[in-house]
Amino acid sequence: MFKNNLQNAALIGLCLTCTHLFALDVDAEFNRLDKDSNGTLSEAEAGEDALLHENFAQIDTDENGLISLNEFKLFIK
Repeated sequence: MFKNNLQNAALIGLCLTCTHLFALDVDAEFNRLDKDSNGTLSEAEAGEDALLHENFAQIDTDENGLISLNEFKLFIK
């Protein structure tokens, strides 16, 4: 019983760590693309990534011509 609890705790810890690392990678990638550091991606900035460029209109859910970090994260999911 103790062994199973310890294994479960380790597995949960690993999952939480992976989720946190994924979040950091998404933020880091967004910041890498955000050349002017204004917190959004223009079409030109998104153009550096073929997938973002091809799906720009779909990702820009509020249709303001920019991709916010939130919109970027929703697309990445």
